[in-house]
Amino acid sequence: MHSTRTLAETAARIGSPRDAEHYAAIAEEARLAFVAEYVRDDGSMTSDAQTAYALAIVFDLIRGEQAQLAGSRLAQLVRDGGNRIATGFAGTPVITDALTMTGHIDTAYDLLLERGCPSWLYTVDQGATTIWERWDSMLPDGTVNPGEMTSFNHYALGAVADWMHRDIAGLAPTAPGYRTVRVRPTPGGGLTSASAEHESPYGRIAVAWRIVETRFELEVTLPTGVSGHVELPDGTSLAVASGTLIATCELLAPPGAVGAGPLHR
Repeated sequence: MHSTRTLAETAARIGSPRDAEHYAAIAEEARLAFVAEYVRDDGSMTSDAQTAYALAIVFDLIRGEQAQLAGSRLAQLVRDGGNRIATGFAGTPVITDALTMTGHIDTAYDLLLERGCPSWLYTVDQGATTIWERWDSMLPDGTVNPGEMTSFNHYALGAVADWMHRDIAGLAPTAPGYRTVRVRPTPGGGLTSASAEHESPYGRIAVAWRIVETRFELEVTLPTGVSGHVELPDGTSLAVASGTLIATCELLAPPGAVGAGPLHR
């Protein structure tokens, strides 16, 4: 469905409206078939698992109220699991996005900052400097898991870093090559500061924010040739061109600083 929808969008972009309409119809037919087969009216799915809900939400297979209900069920599964991750190569890159898209940003932070195994910070606490193939490639006593899957350098489970860049730091492209960007930080999880930098074809793009008591302070630096749109946590929108922008706003409530761990910079 996603590939066919992408083909339809490509056809529209290159000026082939008949192909665009044809493939868009096929993509929608596939989406509706998926919903009819696997999704109930209350948003629950025949596969009641974190990955199933996350993929369906992020790939826009389910929409509207069904998507919101599915997001609530996903958040409940995360809480019921003690905020321990229960996804593999397919679900891990999208689960925090699915939670964020359906209004469960606090649950996404709880998942990110959990330290019990399986979790991202379990590996950090074990001294990891790379992402492992499996959550327990190293056991709590420091010995290597004797299973067959024991690589200590895999990407998939570390794909959460993409969400960290886009939602914690707030930096995301809105045009190829980061010609234009969106800066929309989403503070939470007790973090009091975050930053991200990207080496674009035009130069370095940098975003950094911090919280001082109830005040949110943001600094955005864009190279010549790049422009962007900034959205502060209070909803204030600002256009930004090349150069450095410093913006502030008041938060509705002072966030706690507990639980920031190694992510707190």
